[in-house]
Amino acid sequence: MTRKHKSQSIQTISYKLARALRPWHRRLGILSCLFILLLVVTGVAINHSQVLQLNQSPVQQAWLLDYYGIATPQHIAQFGNEAQPLFITDNRLWLGREPILEAQSQLISAVLLPNLLIAIDNNQLYLFDSQGHLQETQNSSTGLPKGLEALAVESLPLDAAHTETVHRVWLKTTSGYYRADENLIDWIPEQPLAPLRWVISADPVDADMIQYARSANLNWERVMLDLHSGRLFGAYAVWLWDIFGLALLLVSLSGLWLWIKQTKSKR
Repeated sequence: MTRKHKSQSIQTISYKLARALRPWHRRLGILSCLFILLLVVTGVAINHSQVLQLNQSPVQQAWLLDYYGIATPQHIAQFGNEAQPLFITDNRLWLGREPILEAQSQLISAVLLPNLLIAIDNNQLYLFDSQGHLQETQNSSTGLPKGLEALAVESLPLDAAHTETVHRVWLKTTSGYYRADENLIDWIPEQPLAPLRWVISADPVDADMIQYARSANLNWERVMLDLHSGRLFGAYAVWLWDIFGLALLLVSLSGLWLWIKQTKSKR
């Protein structure tokens, strides 16, 4: 084959390749535009998450919470008064709408005293200040009895006028009753002389708190991160995102090749 024939053959192949690439370049370009738009929007949102307060914005949409598998709390209880309500949702303790504790097991009871907040689960007692800051955790290693079942506060007057009162904390356990000393350090096995008013949940529980507690498990920053990475659509969607990335590479390479081809034709 002569040099002229070789040149014509190469030009024919090049022309056919360019003709075949153009429609695919256009289709992949349109598809890539949608993918790039998604990445840009979610990327900007993630970069400015603190300004947009995405990490502090809980997801309220029930369908999205269902999609993430976030179920309604099974154990919900309300304590305290309307001014300073306490809520228990499974293993979480809330002071109003502010979560202040995530325990290792389901919480049982909580009470708010003038300068102290107390909460218990089966084997631990949590002490907070009045602002909801955890100060101390007691368990069997610190002398707390095991198998906690209920919490009670006995208010005793210090004078005849009842101007001052002292609060005595009691625990009901699987092994009996225990009374705390004045500093809530030692727990003394003792039988109460009078019936105690055990701290029980108010009825009914605030319905809005149920949805709020569920929403607290998911914020919009997490959703944006999952959408940006493709994990929002499941484990296999990560591979789909890889295919989109490959499509972008093909668009770039085919575009470069078509541009070089067109430039040579003009010359």
